[in-house]
Amino acid sequence: MLKDKRILITGSAGSIGSELYRQLAPHNTVYGLDINETGLFDLHEEYRLKGHKVFYRIGSVRDLETVRDVMDEFKPEVVFHAAALKHVTPNEAYPSEAIETNAMGAYNVISQAKKHGVEKLVYISTDKAINSYSVMGVTKKLGELIARNAGYIAVRFGNN
Repeated sequence: MLKDKRILITGSAGSIGSELYRQLAPHNTVYGLDINETGLFDLHEEYRLKGHKVFYRIGSVRDLETVRDVMDEFKPEVVFHAAALKHVTPNEAYPSEAIETNAMGAYNVISQAKKHGVEKLVYISTDKAINSYSVMGVTKKLGELIARNAGYIAVRFGNN
């Protein structure tokens, strides 16, 4: 269990990111980054009112300046990169969106983490990256490679 760390969670209003936020906020200083204003604000307020050290920024991992600003301001020791477009069908319909978020967004977060001396980064991937035949699977697989090549780790989550 992580304790007394400064932890950045991208995609913190999403299903995986919000669960990480809930589990890590009681024992750490947590900073959430997400484009979902309502989801992130509600999550932040819930834990702020409980007295936890939580911060947030509305913004996209697609925006290098936003990611750089968050790293400069918060100086995370650990990053969980959970921000993603995660549904296969919309990724197939709008492949440029998947590339911008899942691949370039991952590159932005990982490259800035490296530049800012982040100790640990966990890239949240998907079982669809295995033998990828979908845009979503391929873009998440690319994120895995970027993370591993930077010396960080990738984990795959699966669903039915």
